[in-house]
Amino acid sequence: MLRKIYEIGYANIAEEIEKISKTLSWCSRKGEKSICNELIEALDRASSSLAKLRIFKTLGGIDPGDSFDKEILRSVSHLVESYASIFKGYPMDPYERVPVRSNADLSMGNIKLRRGYVHMIHIVTAVRLAACGIVEFIEI
Repeated sequence: MLRKIYEIGYANIAEEIEKISKTLSWCSRKGEKSICNELIEALDRASSSLAKLRIFKTLGGIDPGDSFDKEILRSVSHLVESYASIFKGYPMDPYERVPVRSNADLSMGNIKLRRGYVHMIHIVTAVRLAACGIVEFIEI
């Protein structure tokens, strides 16, 4: 049985945002600046903890299911897989470039890739593009 992370839908997020807005509105009307500030700080900590927990669980192999953030969480997994590719011994030139095969045409800044062609690009850029599925590392 495949385990899943608790699925959070858009409706859940909208409901929580409405509750937070009402609370902040109440603080504002009452002139309770210290309570508002404490609430905002608590929300920052809770949001950060929730995001880290969800990322950690995803990296542990738990499926994000149909949560609103499923694509973000899957992208994190792809980023780790791409980063791990560096350690598999792909060749790197003196300019820290690695060979990749492009899965799509891309023209962005000084990067121009053609689908199906092999390109030498900087390792950091290669990891980012591989995480998005635009390129794949190749052995030469």
